[in-house]
Amino acid sequence: MEADPASVIYHSIEFIVPVRNPRKRSDGVRCTMIEVGFGFRVPPGPVRTVGQQPNRSRWHWLRKRGNVTFVRPAEEIDDRKERFYLAIASVFRWARLLGVFPLSNITARDPDAFRFTVFSPYILLTALSVSGGLFIMLSAMIRLNRIGINAMNIAEPIFFGICTLLNVLFVRLAIVWRKFMLFWTEREELFFARPYGAINVRRKVIRLAVCIIVSGLVEHVIYVINQAFNVYQESLACRYNVTNPIKLYGTLTFRSVYQAVPYHHLVTMYLLYTTISLTFIWTFTDLFLMLIATGISCRLEQLNKRIETNLQNGSEAFWGEMRSHFAGLMELVERTNQIVGPLVIVSCANDMYFLCLQTLNTVEDKPFAINEWYFRYSFSFLIMRTSVKLWYAADVDEKSTRTHKLVQKIRTEQYNDELEILRICSSVSVSISGMGFFNITRKIFLTMAGSILTYELVLLRFHRSSKGVGEDMPCGYID
Repeated sequence: MEADPASVIYHSIEFIVPVRNPRKRSDGVRCTMIEVGFGFRVPPGPVRTVGQQPNRSRWHWLRKRGNVTFVRPAEEIDDRKERFYLAIASVFRWARLLGVFPLSNITARDPDAFRFTVFSPYILLTALSVSGGLFIMLSAMIRLNRIGINAMNIAEPIFFGICTLLNVLFVRLAIVWRKFMLFWTEREELFFARPYGAINVRRKVIRLAVCIIVSGLVEHVIYVINQAFNVYQESLACRYNVTNPIKLYGTLTFRSVYQAVPYHHLVTMYLLYTTISLTFIWTFTDLFLMLIATGISCRLEQLNKRIETNLQNGSEAFWGEMRSHFAGLMELVERTNQIVGPLVIVSCANDMYFLCLQTLNTVEDKPFAINEWYFRYSFSFLIMRTSVKLWYAADVDEKSTRTHKLVQKIRTEQYNDELEILRICSSVSVSISGMGFFNITRKIFLTMAGSILTYELVLLRFHRSSKGVGEDMPCGYID
């Protein structure tokens, strides 16, 4: 009997509630769960009628096709290790201290408890970071209007402008994060039932986050040492009468700002916090996209392993379940692209620009050894971080393509309607996208390399034509 496509068919399953659920009676009580689609159980809720149309994706019909259900006991899982929103919360909770992702209750066990509150300390830190970034960007633009623009000094307003934009996009993401994670949890729940097993998503997230954040911290420490050494060398060359080293460091580091406003220690502290915050956001954006791609690709990998071990299975019911699970992941990728698409575009544009700029810096002479070592580490870290981000994001496309290749290995005599539908829908591109302007696949490495070469030639020509323009008067510090 075919299911009515205009409504959702629910199946009631009675079972004994296990003791592990703290919200239920410890002695066990008979309850009713509702199974939606294949192997996906949710607590009973209000029945949705035909007139109440939810916000469905274009793959909703594919996941809901048919009315066959498979009841399997759920795998005993550790929520903290397996649920993506809890795994990534371990990273977000510390990022908020630097003004990123101002969401309250981020470590709650239930994503419905996430709250975006305007009056919270995290919003205050975000506002400080955004306003500081705009202040430095505007000060740098005023300075460039006075002294002129060259290929090097234009990097300052671009860096602070783009990183401030990234911070605003994370605020936008925090507003919709609760609904996004509720949607993610519904699709992820499919992979907590047997024969799928635990994969420890938290360990994958923590390992990746520690590697990227520690590398970024090392890069910033070397930057501070490099900048302090440059300030010291300038003080020796210009024979400054230094009575306040902190003022000297702040004035020469933030020339653009202190050419517009008088010096103050509190302003210097605020500018240092802003610089740390926005530098962290640049690195964190790449890390965030890696984590999102990891959360999706590991579920695709689980699906592929199960299909690979059942290539001789001719059961239409089994392939109907696989079709349902794959369609759920297609919905997840589609929703992810809608929400993180702007971050993908800005992040890739930012990385491409600074790859071009650092490539141009390779032809510049470095007066001191510390300058050379800082440049080498910074450039290497930028290349590594950008490559890893694109590799992880392209892994979603690779895993979905592997699903299609596995299905094509099945013999013709074992084909059935559900398997044919899975073969057709798995041939559709499932990949992380920049708002539909481009899809991140393995081919993007060659595309980006060609684009960098093209823009590098333009930047090199601009650098030669602007030689001697946009330089401050030497030894301009006054104590």
